[in-house]
Amino acid sequence: MNPDGQSASEQKRRRSARAKVFLAATLEYPERALPVVLRNLSEHGALIEGIGLIAGDRECRLRRKELCVHGHVAWAEGDFAGIAFTNCLSPEVVMEHVGRPAVRQIAEPVHRRPGVTQRAMSREERRWFEEMSRERR
Repeated sequence: MNPDGQSASEQKRRRSARAKVFLAATLEYPERALPVVLRNLSEHGALIEGIGLIAGDRECRLRRKELCVHGHVAWAEGDFAGIAFTNCLSPEVVMEHVGRPAVRQIAEPVHRRPGVTQRAMSREERRWFEEMSRERR
C-alpha cells in the first residue's frame, strides 16, 4: 500500500500519475455550484472533497482559477468524489495547477567565538577578586 491507501496493482491500473494537492475549487452542476477541495489531480480526473452534497454519476464542471474542465462524477462516497474528465488535460496544464513548492533559503548559522574581553568588573567583583588574590599569596 502507498500513502494514498492504494495497492501497487491499483497504481499500475491508473492511466496517469496523480499529483497530491490541497486547493480550493468549485464543482458546478447546471442548477448549482459547490465549494470543494481538490485533493489530487491527474490528466484524466481528480479527487475532490465536499460536504456530503456531491451526487454521483452526474455531468459537471470543475473550476480552479482559470482551469475549467468538463466531466462527470464517476463515484461519490461520503464527502469524497472522483471526477472523470471528458477530455484529458495535458501534463503541462496539470503541472501548472499543481505548481512547485517555493525553495526556501536556509540561513547559515552564525558561529562566532565569544569575545576575549568581557565587560568591566563592577566594584563588588573587583573587591572580591582582590580579596581572593591576597589570600593566595
